[in-house]
Amino acid sequence: MSSKYFKYRKAFQRNAHPYDLGVLTGLRRGSDDNHFLLNIYKLEPSSFEEYYRYHLDHYLSKNEEKTSEKEFFAHVWQRVARRIEYFERKDPFSSKHALYMSNIEKLQEFQKFLLPRDKWNIAPSDVLLKEKDAKIAELYQKIEALEKELEDLKEFNVAVKAMIQDEHLPTFIDLIHQIKDLSLPNGRKLVRSDYDSPYYKLVAKYFAYGGKDIPINSARNYFVKKDPKDAAKGVKIEEHEKLFKIVPKDQK
Repeated sequence: MSSKYFKYRKAFQRNAHPYDLGVLTGLRRGSDDNHFLLNIYKLEPSSFEEYYRYHLDHYLSKNEEKTSEKEFFAHVWQRVARRIEYFERKDPFSSKHALYMSNIEKLQEFQKFLLPRDKWNIAPSDVLLKEKDAKIAELYQKIEALEKELEDLKEFNVAVKAMIQDEHLPTFIDLIHQIKDLSLPNGRKLVRSDYDSPYYKLVAKYFAYGGKDIPINSARNYFVKKDPKDAAKGVKIEEHEKLFKIVPKDQK
């Protein structure tokens, strides 16, 4: 036997592809749709694209005159929709109700995957509207979250940045490097961070130099761990630019 739409495993075939339909003894006539849906229940949503494409490629490879993704999509959509309707008509007090609901949820997830591929408006308009309404609601939630985040970030904005005088940006950053290395009397670091990003982002966000903002990449260059063999990476602070030294109070 053969399946018009799906690729199936031959009887007693070894090393069959996981997406091939059927069991060890093959595929019973007329059961290909059932097996296609059974596989969906076991798949993670991240595999839907690969599963759909696997069978679509098989279908298109037949080179029949009327072979097209539109026909394949319509067949898949109708089978999924009808199976959802079948489960929804089941007795809600059945001992298999939980299984039916699980299958419905997985099939609806597969429908959500299919909808963006529907270039032919095969899905009913009410399904499309429901999906669009859900997407709009999701986007509104994201917008609200982003607006709140933006409002919170405004608390950290300043009208005028602190100006680093003359040509002493390296001097100022040398002080930050010194602060990074300071230790308390108990031996613990005064300031601890596993990364340098808090320091160079602080410089770029709250300080200006030469009457202009400091690009974040320019600030970052002063914190690159330089390899002595690679003079192109980072910016070295020269000795004559190190004008200050931070020392413990009891060492003055």
